[in-house]
Amino acid sequence: MITVLEKPIPFGGGIELPPNKTLSLEQPLAKAKLPGLIKIPLRQHIGSPAKPIVKVGDTVLKGQLIAEAQGYISAPVHASTSGIVKEIAEHVMPNPSGAKSECIVIETDGKDVWVDRNPVDDYTSLSPVEVQQKIWQAGIVGLGGAGFPSAVKIIPGLTLDIELLILNAAECEPYISCDESLIRNYAKDVVTGIEVLAHALQVDECVIAIEENKTEAIEVLKEALEHYAEIEIKLVLISNLYPAGGEKQLIKSITGIEVPAEGLPVDVGIVVYNVGTTVAVKKAIIDDEPLISRIVTVTGPGINQACNLEVLFGTPINEIIEQCGGYNEQFEYLIMGGPMMGFRLHSDQVPLIKTTNCLLAAGSELHSSNIKESPCIRCDECAPVCPVNLQPQQLHWYAKEFNADRLHDYSLFDCIECGCCSYVCPSHIPLVDEFRRAKSHIWNKRRQQLEAVQNKKRYLQKQARIEQQKQEKINKRPAVIDEKADADLALKKKQDAIAAAVNRVKQKREEKDN
Repeated sequence: MITVLEKPIPFGGGIELPPNKTLSLEQPLAKAKLPGLIKIPLRQHIGSPAKPIVKVGDTVLKGQLIAEAQGYISAPVHASTSGIVKEIAEHVMPNPSGAKSECIVIETDGKDVWVDRNPVDDYTSLSPVEVQQKIWQAGIVGLGGAGFPSAVKIIPGLTLDIELLILNAAECEPYISCDESLIRNYAKDVVTGIEVLAHALQVDECVIAIEENKTEAIEVLKEALEHYAEIEIKLVLISNLYPAGGEKQLIKSITGIEVPAEGLPVDVGIVVYNVGTTVAVKKAIIDDEPLISRIVTVTGPGINQACNLEVLFGTPINEIIEQCGGYNEQFEYLIMGGPMMGFRLHSDQVPLIKTTNCLLAAGSELHSSNIKESPCIRCDECAPVCPVNLQPQQLHWYAKEFNADRLHDYSLFDCIECGCCSYVCPSHIPLVDEFRRAKSHIWNKRRQQLEAVQNKKRYLQKQARIEQQKQEKINKRPAVIDEKADADLALKKKQDAIAAAVNRVKQKREEKDN
């Protein structure tokens, strides 16, 4: 039995950071302008990319399915507005490497015409399986940053005993305020969304976790729970300490339960959803609207007008920046995400995707890019701030040489890449970047090993088939020989019979002549 604590407990580690959220919350939430061209990537989530089901020249409507999910961990993709498919090709994506990915490019018609929809008034008329399927079909993925297909989280609830549903409204990283803006403007939808998820997961206990310094959002949530909640939903105020919104840290604070290393919340009977994802679920189930837009924070010292915008997926990021007044003289570079876990974009000529929660126009004070990295002085200041109790200093040494065995011993893959260790490092070592590279190196090596094993397996299977075919030919050969021998014998008998008949006729003629 999971007990929600009366007072949240510290999760261990973490750091205090200036929130810097007022900058973007001073302006009311607005809708981004409809672009002339949108590029919708087929991979906006963890897992396999979607497969196009439209072709160049097709007319599409807003919300229309344009690419189907491929595999268990995948998500379908929908047109974010109406228009004509102009191209299906690879384009540069918003990622750290600037790599390309296949996109469906739509020339918008300016009408923003919706595909036919079938709203549902009573979500309880749907079975949990039906809810799960509609979430899957709506292309919903985690909007907190990871992009994990949301329907997959419901599947364990159909077979396992899920005791607690946690709505993560803890937006702990500095500058990012899209979730707080969403709560202020869509609190009723937040409540309905969590009720839909509770129905799908068949849980009795639900919690909304939010940081105690979000006073306005807290009041709005309290009012929404009082007026609209049809089930019991607890509101729990947690610490402002970063990264309080980390999934495992949140569970530890609220319940005192530690999720096992390399384990998932479902392993301890808990499911966690981001507040933005929850509103997307409400729209999918009640309004029959797929996930085609999200709220994005556009902020930072390098932007002229910080704000939160509701933006269609595929909108060029440079057009979003222009709507916010463009860059100012302090601008140095653009970060997708926050200053702790975000990454620098190589260009703003890329589309906004499902996992884009923030566009941070950074100035010189955000990142000490001009400060030279120094060797590690073994001060060990990184260890106390690690929220998952790792030893970043040790990981640093082994990450430099890609020592997979030692990195495994020191639990590299438990690292949530929060950036606390990098933030406090007096030598300015980019520890998180090192850990990401090491993870990528290990994943690639494992993938190569797996491919080698699969290739060897395929080779051996092919050799076995060839050998089997040879053996079958050998086994069939005697039968073929016997058949030929029988045919030859029959022919010889026939020829002998004819010769004997000819001889008899010849003998009779000779006798007659004599």
